Amino acid sequence: MKSLKQVNHVLFFILIVFLLLFFGSPFLVPFLFGVFFASLMTPFSNLLEKMRVPRAISALLSTLVIFVVVGGILYALSKQVSLFVADISEVREETVTVFHNIQNYISSIFNVSLEEQRNIWETRSAGIINRLETWLTNFLGNILNTAAGFLLVLVYTYLLLFYRSKFVNSLLRYFKKDNEAEVNEVIRQTSKVVQHYLLGRVKVMALLGIMYYITFLIFDIPYAGLLTIFGALVTIIPYLGPFISGILPIIFGIIYLDQVGIIILFTLIIMTEQIVESYVFEPLIIGSEVQINPLVVIIAITMGAMVWGLAGMILFVPLFAIFKIVSSYTPGLEPVSHFLSPSR
Repeated sequence: MKSLKQVNHVLFFILIVFLLLFFGSPFLVPFLFGVFFASLMTPFSNLLEKMRVPRAISALLSTLVIFVVVGGILYALSKQVSLFVADISEVREETVTVFHNIQNYISSIFNVSLEEQRNIWETRSAGIINRLETWLTNFLGNILNTAAGFLLVLVYTYLLLFYRSKFVNSLLRYFKKDNEAEVNEVIRQTSKVVQHYLLGRVKVMALLGIMYYITFLIFDIPYAGLLTIFGALVTIIPYLGPFISGILPIIFGIIYLDQVGIIILFTLIIMTEQIVESYVFEPLIIGSEVQINPLVVIIAITMGAMVWGLAGMILFVPLFAIFKIVSSYTPGLEPVSHFLSPSR
């Protein structure tokens, strides 16, 4: 009976946390992005303060760096998406041409009449393009909404940087003096995880973007800027992101490249670049500090998508990595830390 009560308490606690995360998303999502950006820029802010720059100015300059980098990426992406939406009719024509070529190939190999195929392909191709156009228009609107929410993230980033000592000292007051060194170590490791994850992810995305852009220029793929920015950004979502990042250029290659051999070569290069990004760049640049069990990563992505959508798919992975650190220093939660870690 006692064990059943404990299980009920755990389930009730999980339900409360889930409800708080779900209904608290308007506050929690921008605040957590602010926390992550503030942690990322803390070393830069500390460096400025060592050079006798006042904290108010160092926090402002650090926030300005985030504004220039993230704001520039959002602006470039919105411009590229708007250009693509404006040319969607040309993309439609190219897609229909590709479908016709596939029809002729199927007809010659499988002896299926063109009339039967045409009824299927033209209906479905038109539907696919229409859905793509709607999705891109909504995506452009989401970028604008994200830009508006980004201003709140910048405010949180500045205030967290400015009051960072006060926050740490307030947190330490909840613990005994004997545990102060341990709490400081948890805070240090947590900040290190966030910095490694965000800065490492930026480096990996930049390297993948460079490889993508060179490949698109060599093969003369249209909308190289859009494919590069989107393809690099979407890899911030583990597992699912790299798949989307790789499949979209391949689709464009099938549409715009006119020889089967070139399409196969282009596909192999894109797949090779994805393998290099996932199995070479990520382990070397991001490191093992932020690694968690692949099963937990999938759980984190699924839960994040359920609770916060795209933002949750991005935020929940580093949050689980932080929880792994906290649980390793919390008596009774060591098994949780062991389960979250990638080691057997």
